[in-house]
Amino acid sequence: MWGCDKALKMLCALLIMTGMCANVMAAQVFNDLSNEMTINEIINGHGQFEIIEQDKVVAAKAISTWLRVDIPAAPNSTREEYFTIYKPVETALDMYVVELGQVIVAVNLPIDNAVLPRLQSIYPHIKYTTSEFPQQIYIRFQAPFNARIDYQVQSAHDFSEHSQTRLFWYGLELGLLYFVALFIASVAVFSSRHYLLYLGGYLLLLALQCSANNGSIYYYLPQKVAQWFTHHCSMLVVMGLAACLLFHFTFFKINKNAKQLTYPTFILAALLIFMGLLSIGIGSPIAVQVQALSVLTTVGLGIAMCTQLGREHVTEARVLLLAWLPMFVLAFTWVSMQLGVFVNSALVNLSQVAVISHVSLLGLVIYLRDKQQRDAFVFYTNHDKDTGLPNRLALNQKLSKLASNHQHHTLLLFKPLVLNSIRLNYGMDYADRHLNSLFEKLNLQLDTYGNSTISTKHSDKHTDIYRLDESVFAVILVGKLSLSQVEQYVCLLSSVFEEGVELKGHQLVDKIEIGVAHSPVHAKSAEKLIQRAMLALATKCSSSERWQLFDVANSIVSERRLKVTSALKTALDKGEFALYMQPQVNLSTGKVQGAEGLLRWEHPELGQVPPDEFIPIAESSGMIYSVTEWVIEQGFHYQKQIVELYPNHVLSLNISGKDLAKRELTVQLITLINELDLNPRQIILEITESVTIGKEANLKGIVDDYRRIGIKVAIDDFGTGYSSLAYLSQLGFDELKIDKQFVMDIESSRSNQTICKATCDMAHSLGSKVVAEGIESLASYTRLQGFGCDFGQGYFISRPLPFDEYLVWLNKANRADDVKQHLVR
Repeated sequence: MWGCDKALKMLCALLIMTGMCANVMAAQVFNDLSNEMTINEIINGHGQFEIIEQDKVVAAKAISTWLRVDIPAAPNSTREEYFTIYKPVETALDMYVVELGQVIVAVNLPIDNAVLPRLQSIYPHIKYTTSEFPQQIYIRFQAPFNARIDYQVQSAHDFSEHSQTRLFWYGLELGLLYFVALFIASVAVFSSRHYLLYLGGYLLLLALQCSANNGSIYYYLPQKVAQWFTHHCSMLVVMGLAACLLFHFTFFKINKNAKQLTYPTFILAALLIFMGLLSIGIGSPIAVQVQALSVLTTVGLGIAMCTQLGREHVTEARVLLLAWLPMFVLAFTWVSMQLGVFVNSALVNLSQVAVISHVSLLGLVIYLRDKQQRDAFVFYTNHDKDTGLPNRLALNQKLSKLASNHQHHTLLLFKPLVLNSIRLNYGMDYADRHLNSLFEKLNLQLDTYGNSTISTKHSDKHTDIYRLDESVFAVILVGKLSLSQVEQYVCLLSSVFEEGVELKGHQLVDKIEIGVAHSPVHAKSAEKLIQRAMLALATKCSSSERWQLFDVANSIVSERRLKVTSALKTALDKGEFALYMQPQVNLSTGKVQGAEGLLRWEHPELGQVPPDEFIPIAESSGMIYSVTEWVIEQGFHYQKQIVELYPNHVLSLNISGKDLAKRELTVQLITLINELDLNPRQIILEITESVTIGKEANLKGIVDDYRRIGIKVAIDDFGTGYSSLAYLSQLGFDELKIDKQFVMDIESSRSNQTICKATCDMAHSLGSKVVAEGIESLASYTRLQGFGCDFGQGYFISRPLPFDEYLVWLNKANRADDVKQHLVR
């Protein structure tokens, strides 16, 4: 009997515990349509609650929904428990614990979550202690949309764990957002990439909006500031949309890739910013419908931008669309809930995952852009930006690799001659297109004809074309090639360029110059091989040759030319120039007429550098005028000293054609003549015949200017050019100097005798004097006298002398009645 009573008591206890559990999970709901009932009225039974299952509890839109949960009595033990509940955004929430009809605990959470302790703002809860009397928990919900009410009863230990976990994830989410936003913004400032600045601004607005929605904003901002941002969440939304638009616009360079979207983008961004500022000004949030329309318009314009992009942005556009997908789903869900399309769902609880995914994918987009730019930088480090061809660095690397592998290879450098004309007449862009079209043909020829007809065991399957500089290109031929094989490659190159390209109905025919050097015959290093090939390219080919092979003799000449150019820059300062005097004799009287000043250069290392070598270099390097100034000043000072002893002495000086028209030269002549009190009729300026050809119109004015000063003008090296009687008559030179090539062998050459006699007759008929240079013998001297030549100079009379020696020679020559008496011993 005793055993039966014990079993009955255990069964009763089990039933009581089952009922207690059922009461804890049971919920009752009442909708207060008036939205005015207080907790006291509810406790006193003014509301008619209906029992409903926990997973079906829904708060109606804009109606005060009361939820009642019964807590059974615990007569034998008391414990602390927490009633937690999910609070949707923009929802007012009141929680009460009632015992014996009296409110013993109350928690009120406003819409903006501004409440202490701060944990309430992110994890709404109410704490109570079980007692020997039953208790009731009343919850008052007032949401702007239909929302499912999710609640839970937790022990103190479980609540502590769950709250710490929520704080961790909220902190992780916000930390990620703020860190990425500030990092991107700082990079934007230092790198001047505007799209990063807009993206950083967007992420900053997103972080503020997320923390305002979940209440964590109160953990890092003062309460007043946090309340302000929470109240203006809609402003954060539209401002974020504007930042998104501007990010897309600058990231994809819409103003270049899709110009038609430029104005719509700026108009929509300005409108969104205006709405955000307006909402701040009037202190009222933006309507949900307007937010929804803004989101849809922004999404539509963003998709339009992506569809207008080129192939180079396809991957970025796809990843970017994928990045915006979770945010679009969240926005759609949020707007749908507010519009009452459906009630709060579990998707909202996954917002943190969506945000993290969103930020991670945006970071991936930026990474892809930076990788693309890095790849482009690496590519253009080794390739030409205009044509896409491998550049000089790539050529050096390839040649160095071949040299290190001890492979024979030949370098062909070629220069399209018509390229500069195309650039001048049609622009750089067209010139590059012209080159690319020719190189496509050339690549095809090299890869087919070259490798099949001229193939060797070392030949590559593909022959690259390299761009060495603006107008020089290169091809590497791998293997031991004979001259005939190189010639075939030359013919291949020439045929492609001579075929030309069509422009506006005209066929542009191009020709090329080609220089060739071989490794290891001509050079063993890459840099030296390029230098040797460029030297071959710079060597002028004969008319019958298509190309030029490197020649050591040309290299020596080029190296000396470089040394002369370098030494010429300091020759004047170091006093290395000297002006020698070569006497000129009046052949009819035998008296000294004067002298020609001849420039000489004695370099301490190069030795005696002839004028024929350094004058052209001075002209091409722009240093000739400094040399001319020195020659004139030195010559005029010598003339001043001579005329004090021999008043009728005439000085002839050579002038470069580069300086002939310079006004500075005229000013210098006038200044020196006046300062030294010289007779300008005793000064003769000699210019070469080649300078006068084709420049008669300009030259006549220049010659007339010198004549106004009183200075005479002579043609030097007459007979080496292609002068005409018409232009000689028109210009009216004072003297003609017969070139020494017609004088030196006048005794043995009948043709030269005829030329000299005809020149003297022609010059006299035009009123000009004749000077013969290069008189090497008494017979030549006498014959020219017979031809009626006026003046003569040459080694028979005297070699060019330093000034002091010339004065000594002049003194001796003037003692004789005829200079021949002094010369013939």
